[in-house]
Amino acid sequence: YGPVGHRAPTRQTLRMGMDGEGRLTALDHHAKTASSTFDDFFEPAADASHTLYASPAIATSHDAVRLDTGTPLFMRAPGEATGSIALESAIDEAAYACGMDPLEFRLRNYAEVEPMTGKPFSSKALRECYRQAAETFGWASRPIQPRLMRDADGFLTGWGMGTATFPAIMFQAEARAVLRADGSGVMETGAQDMGQGAWTAFAQIAADGLGLDIDQVDFRAGSSDLPNAGIAGGSGHTATAGMAIHNAGAAVIARLADLATGDEGSPLYGAGNEGVLARGGRLYRRDDESRGESYAEILTRAGLTEIEGHGKGAPDPASQEAYAKHAHGAVFAEVKVDPDFGQIRVTRLVGAFAAGRVINPRLVRSQYYGGMIWGVSFALHEEAITDRRSGRIQNANLAEYHVPVNADVPSVEALLVHEDDPHVNALGIKGVGEIGITGTAGAVANAVWHATGVRPRRFPVRIEDLLG
Repeated sequence: YGPVGHRAPTRQTLRMGMDGEGRLTALDHHAKTASSTFDDFFEPAADASHTLYASPAIATSHDAVRLDTGTPLFMRAPGEATGSIALESAIDEAAYACGMDPLEFRLRNYAEVEPMTGKPFSSKALRECYRQAAETFGWASRPIQPRLMRDADGFLTGWGMGTATFPAIMFQAEARAVLRADGSGVMETGAQDMGQGAWTAFAQIAADGLGLDIDQVDFRAGSSDLPNAGIAGGSGHTATAGMAIHNAGAAVIARLADLATGDEGSPLYGAGNEGVLARGGRLYRRDDESRGESYAEILTRAGLTEIEGHGKGAPDPASQEAYAKHAHGAVFAEVKVDPDFGQIRVTRLVGAFAAGRVINPRLVRSQYYGGMIWGVSFALHEEAITDRRSGRIQNANLAEYHVPVNADVPSVEALLVHEDDPHVNALGIKGVGEIGITGTAGAVANAVWHATGVRPRRFPVRIEDLLG
């Protein structure tokens, strides 16, 4: 898999200044990365320092070398995953240097506006994420000094935390909606579902937009002859295609309302397009919900078998210019380390995330689980080893390329923090597919330090780093 994309290696250097009260006075984050000799992809790792912590002086920079390898490409949370593990480790180290609890230090340097731009956040419930995750985890009893906790079997125990963030991205998408004279509806968009449950969430948005029960909606997706739903990536698929579906539903309902309010035979006559609402396969007058009729009645009286509408999803340039749009979260990790052999086990993870409106809590929680597990994998397991003679990957199989199994993640808890965002898009949706990686890897690294007193400087953390 070397020639078809991989996460780029990085070497990162952070410098921080703090005043006597533990407030950041300067933050400098430099990342050196690599690309191939024949193409361009440069991991924007230092950009992770743009958005999280308040400081009057922030500088980020990148440089790169070219290697005789395949070109790196977008891996989940490109830039944020690699950058945040370095940033969160450095923030933890700065907190210890100030004699402060890591959570207290983060709250002391909480960014009320986006640090690099000064823009207000469209919404930001990070304080509540910190509170809920810390309470659930039991963080208040954590000692500041490392290497003070052991379990009943003598294993070194450490607690660490990390802040999670990912931008709320939208692309371009289209959808087509149809209402039929039999009272059913159709929603079409060429969305892909790779297992994240997108089609379930889209069907829910479609049913809501059409004012129908979900069993009455024929949701069609996954084919290239359907309207373009944009890419399933960037944690922007639900927001992008979801807005196209929402707008398509609104368009067909508006056309149906025009038929009814302009028909003297309808109880909705004269109400105007804005004077009706759709619910349960019926249109109602807003000022008198006792007056209404079914979609089937409206279409049948008009002599139509169906009516259709089209919708698009796209970012709003004015809103993009006015607001900083991000999802946020906090992850707390417990690790246990064998004091003799240096073997590390993650025994608990608790994450709390605020990502706007949640369409389907079960699917969202599953996405958080996947991200948090990948964060564990980033910190402790995954490493592609390159043969320096040939440039080929030496461990190109799942026997030698390590990923977590069930025994590596015995307890994972994801908390969904309520957050209303009227600015990110009309549905208030942010992305959840990648944010779980960004806080977790740093939390695990910081827990390893708290258990052992050894600050990890390379990842995955190696046994020899702890025993050396």
